[in-house]
Amino acid sequence: MAGINKTVARYLVLNLGLFFMLLLILFSITGAFLGAERAALFFNSPPLALFWIAMTVLFAAGFVFWKSLRRRPFLLLCHAGCIAVLLGGLWGSRAAHQLRDAVGAEPKAIKGMMMLRPGQSDRRVFLDDQTSVFELPFTVHMHDTAVSYYDEPSLGIFTLDGQFIGRIPTEAGFTYPLDDAAETKVHVVRHFENLRLETDEGGIRGVEGEPGRRNPGYEVIFTQPDGRMSRHYVFEMFDPHMPTDAPYLVRFLPPRIAREYTSDLSIERDGQPVAQKTIRVNHPLYYGGYHFYQTTFGQDEHGFYSGIQVVSDSGVWTVFFGYALLTIGLCGQYWVVPLMRRRRRREVD
Repeated sequence: MAGINKTVARYLVLNLGLFFMLLLILFSITGAFLGAERAALFFNSPPLALFWIAMTVLFAAGFVFWKSLRRRPFLLLCHAGCIAVLLGGLWGSRAAHQLRDAVGAEPKAIKGMMMLRPGQSDRRVFLDDQTSVFELPFTVHMHDTAVSYYDEPSLGIFTLDGQFIGRIPTEAGFTYPLDDAAETKVHVVRHFENLRLETDEGGIRGVEGEPGRRNPGYEVIFTQPDGRMSRHYVFEMFDPHMPTDAPYLVRFLPPRIAREYTSDLSIERDGQPVAQKTIRVNHPLYYGGYHFYQTTFGQDEHGFYSGIQVVSDSGVWTVFFGYALLTIGLCGQYWVVPLMRRRRRREVD
């Protein structure tokens, strides 16, 4: 009777395992069409948490009902790797974080964002639920941030009715012909970090505003064939100032194809720097159980800013360890074992 019961249990474990693998494939296909945010909510939902727990139990049951695993080390590694991946995923899940918080363990942010400007420090992480803020046990300081582009910024020249004529570089101190006959010329006089317009007896003129604020712009002069000149002030972030007798309209054309975003970050604990790195997309800074990823970049009247994604590493190393075991097990089972079998056959022959 005990043998029959064990046979039935083995049959149930095997078929339930296959059924759960089929469900995992279906869930993965479904998640691919949900988008990143909705897929994360789906795979961290309570029903899916029960699914992951049940799947882990089924894999663990294999050690009990299939003693042959103990005699096949590579299959054993594959099995153990799957369990480690599932346990690591469960440990890093939102439900596991909430459970640790409930029992009084050290709280830890799961995933959130920090918005930092050059020279700014902060320890607040705005969590992905957009309703709460988590404070890190250390301070993140951003020294500088920058973006590089494949293309270059330029100044676009348009007729008064909006027809595009051409574009010129933004570099100050150069004069460019506006047409093939070179009858009208455009001179980029000056670049401003914080362009302000003032009125005096001579009319409107541009001046460099107070430091610490960013409102970049350019002074451009058109010289027509008859010698008449018109002065334009072109803002990068606002509409240009066009004189009443302007023959053309000038607009700032920003670069559009970003090559790379970077942020120079350092971690400070008790007022002392303990880690520093210039982070890029997919090249994060790691410290204190968190990865700091370069995610977004922008600018406003106060200057540049970076969006830094903060991700907890809870369970990540267990998942990596599981994948390593799984990789070794698969390589051994499908490469080393057949090689050893062929070698034995040759020795017998």
